[in-house]
Parts: sequence; C-alpha cells; structure tokens
Amino acid sequence: MTDPIHPELWIGLVEMKPLDRKAYGAAGAFTNIVTWAADPEQFRHKAEVLAGTLDMYVFGVEGAEPLADRAARSTLADEIEDMMIRAEGNPNAIIYGTFHRYPHDEA
Repeated sequence: MTDPIHPELWIGLVEMKPLDRKAYGAAGAFTNIVTWAADPEQFRHKAEVLAGTLDMYVFGVEGAEPLADRAARSTLADEIEDMMIRAEGNPNAIIYGTFHRYPHDEA
C-alpha cells in the first residue's frame, strides 16, 4: 500500500482533449505519464496540471498504478524507462511520453 507521506513513481495512460480542437488539429490524444503520487487521485491531479499547461484537459485515466507494480509484472518499454530515469531525481516531475493523437471522436 502506498504511503501518502512518501509518494512513489506512478504510471498511467491518460487521454487528453484540447480546449481548442481546431488549433490542436485533432480530437485528442493518449499518452503515458510518469509522476510522483501517493494514490490514483493524486496521479490524476498531476495529469490535470500537465494538461493545463498544454491547453488540454484530462478526459480519462487508465491503469494508474505504482511504476514498481507495473515493472514487476512486465518489461518496461524503453520510452517508459527513459521517463522513469528523468523523473526519479525530481519530486516535481510530470513526464509524458509520445502523444498518440486521434483525428475524431468515436460515434
């Protein structure tokens, strides 16, 4: 169980949508985020902080969990390992990976 006083690195897949869809040129995007958090709510809050800096908002979060749990179950992709290394020494880090944009919303 995560200690709220001692956050750890978390990972999750975050769906973001642009505040101005025409300016962004797509309906939204998915990206992995690695950040320090103590629980899923704190992870989402950090994702929302990041989204705000990109003129986007968080539409959904999938699979948010401690990065150590993910690493124990499967091999991390190189991009995720790089994100982890970048975040390890910075308790304020909110690192995102490749944006996988999608052109339109599903009907």
